[in-house]
Amino acid sequence: MRPDRERRADGTQYATTRYLCAAVTLDPELERKVLEDVLEEQHRAIVTTPGVDLVTVLKYALAAHRRRLVRDVLLLADLCLLIITLLVQPLVFVLLLAAAWLAVFIERYTSMYGAVVRGLRPGAFVAQKAPSPTRGSFADRQLKRVAAVSTVGNVTVYNEFPPFVGYGLVQTSWSIAVDVTRRRHDGTPKPFSVQEVYDHVKAGLFALDLPGIEITDRLFVNGRDIQDDRRFLPEPGSPPVTSVSPDLIQHLMAMPEERARPYLTISMTSWQGDLVVTIFLRFLLSKTDLFVEAAHTVVPPIRAEFKAIDERDPGPTGGEFFALVGKSLLSTLPRLVGSVPAIIHELGAGGRREKKRRRTDEAGDYGALLSVREAAADTHWQRYFQVFDDARYVKVIEQRIFRSLLEFLEAHGIDTSSLESRSETVINNGVMVTDKGTVHADQIAAGTGAQAAGWISRVRGKEGAGNAEGRS
Repeated sequence: MRPDRERRADGTQYATTRYLCAAVTLDPELERKVLEDVLEEQHRAIVTTPGVDLVTVLKYALAAHRRRLVRDVLLLADLCLLIITLLVQPLVFVLLLAAAWLAVFIERYTSMYGAVVRGLRPGAFVAQKAPSPTRGSFADRQLKRVAAVSTVGNVTVYNEFPPFVGYGLVQTSWSIAVDVTRRRHDGTPKPFSVQEVYDHVKAGLFALDLPGIEITDRLFVNGRDIQDDRRFLPEPGSPPVTSVSPDLIQHLMAMPEERARPYLTISMTSWQGDLVVTIFLRFLLSKTDLFVEAAHTVVPPIRAEFKAIDERDPGPTGGEFFALVGKSLLSTLPRLVGSVPAIIHELGAGGRREKKRRRTDEAGDYGALLSVREAAADTHWQRYFQVFDDARYVKVIEQRIFRSLLEFLEAHGIDTSSLESRSETVINNGVMVTDKGTVHADQIAAGTGAQAAGWISRVRGKEGAGNAEGRS
C-alpha cells in the first residue's frame, strides 16, 4: 500500500472545532483543564481526535485565560483597596464594590457577547485568525508541538485503562479465531503473511463510498511502559514521540508485543464533526490460527450549551442583559475573594510546570491526561438519526472487513465456515433507542422456523441462515 493512500478524508472543515473554541471561552473550568492538562504537560503525550483542530482550540483557551487573568488582577487590586478603605472611607468602599462588579460584568459580557464570541458564529469563524500567544513564549512552543502531533502523529500514548483515548469509549468489541490449517474442499492451504491480510483488507476499505472516512495505522502504548523504551521515549525527561516509522508498525504487526499494539484505525467523522465513529482492527497470525480483534468506539456530540452560540443574538435582549447584571452581582464577592488564589495560582505557573515534570519522571507515566473533545462531549445522543448513522457506519465497515477476509482466505485455500457463521452474529446486531437517547446493542438472530437470508450467503450469491453466537 503506497504511503499516500494510507489516509482518505475529504478535508471538510468541521463545526466541532468552532464549538470547542466556544466551550473553552464560555466554561472557565474546561478552559483551566485544557490548559493545565494539555498545554502545560510538556513531558506527556498529547491526544488528538479526528475532526478537531486542537491548536486553534488551545489558542482560544489561552485568550479566555488572559481575559480572566486581567479581571482577577483588577479584582485583587480592588480587594486590597476595599480592605484599606473599609473603616476610613465608607463611600469609597461602595464605589470600589461597584468597580468590582463592573470588572466581573465586563468579563462575563465579553465572554458571552464580545467580538471573540461573535467571531465564533457560523460564517464568521476563521481558524487562521485565532488569537496567538507571544512568539517564542512557552505557550507558543507547546502549540508547535501540538501542531506536529496533529499533522504527522501515528502514536497514542495513553494514561489509564482505555487505550483508545481521543476516540471515545468502547461500545462493542468482538474477536474471531480462524484455523488456517483447515483446507477448503480438496485444496491445500497456502502460506501468507499478516501484512498481506492488512493490505487486502485496507484495499477493500478504501473502495467504500463513505465520505469522511479516514484509514490509518496507529500504535497504542501505555505511558507507564515506555520509560526504558527508546523507540517511544528517545531521551529520559523528554516528551514521548508522536510518530514512528511505518517499518516499526509493520514489524509489530508481524512480531506482536504485549504492550505496544498496532491497529488499523478506521474513523468516520460526520454531522459536521459532531459524531466520530471508529473501528480498531488487529490481526495476529500464528502457524495454526489467524486471530481477528476489533473494537468500535464513539465520541458523542458536543454538549448543547456550547452549541447555543449559533442561536445567540449579537447583543443581549433586555431580559438577558438584566439576567447578566444579576448573575454578575451575585458572583462579585466570590470572585473578589477568589482573585487571591487565582493570582497565586498564576504566579506559580513556572513552579507548577516543574512539579509536573518531576511527577512525570518519578511516576514514569508519560500518557496523555485529557482529550478535549471527550471532555466537552454529551452523555446522550442528541439526534435520533445519529444513533442509526453510528450503526450504519459500523455495519458497512464490518461487512467490508468480513468480505475482504473471506476473499483472502478462500483464495489461499483455507476453510472459512467458522468465519462465515461468526460474522453473521457480528453483522446482524441491532440498536434500540430509549426515550433518554441511550443506546443498547441487541442481537438480532433467526429463531426456530424463521426465514432469514444470511449476509455471507448474500455476498456469495447463495441463500442460507447464519448461526447465532454472542459477541465477545
